[in-house]
Amino acid sequence: MSNDSRASSLRETVLPVVVLVAICMVAGLLLGMVHALTSPIAEANAEQKAQETYASLVPEAASFEPVACEVEGCTAALEAKDATGAVIAHVIVAQSKGYGGQVPIAVAFGPDGTVLSITTMANEETPGLGTKVSGESYIGQYVGLPASPATASDIDLISGATISSKAVLAAYNIAVEAYEEVH
Repeated sequence: MSNDSRASSLRETVLPVVVLVAICMVAGLLLGMVHALTSPIAEANAEQKAQETYASLVPEAASFEPVACEVEGCTAALEAKDATGAVIAHVIVAQSKGYGGQVPIAVAFGPDGTVLSITTMANEETPGLGTKVSGESYIGQYVGLPASPATASDIDLISGATISSKAVLAAYNIAVEAYEEVH
């Protein structure tokens, strides 16, 4: 094999690899720059959505201050305070595994430990079936309950969406445990 054919063969093999590596490096650099630019915006939007959720649970609250909570499955624990700084409720965000992934809920407990309000948050449950847990006919059953663990006999589970219903129930029980820790 001559030097010219070896050089040509090497060029045909190495050049595409070098070009592909260069393209990958440029694409990776551009993706990293886009992520760096959009990440703070996405985080701010997520925080704003969370604050809106908290405000919908305890509309009379002037502020929500995080408190430490070590309960597994609890993703946030907050004190809802009025304009004078008095604690008027506790908001607990908890999640449990459902059919399509984690099913997060937010629960507001009043000073006496009863559930003031509750809402489900964004999840990946089956549209039209598992998402029924967000409906007032299901989630509304929790309002007024005391801060004590509930069972399936306390709540009417949704037929056909039992896994999602049980996930909300489990998340509620995690929220109760977290409330007991932070209250």
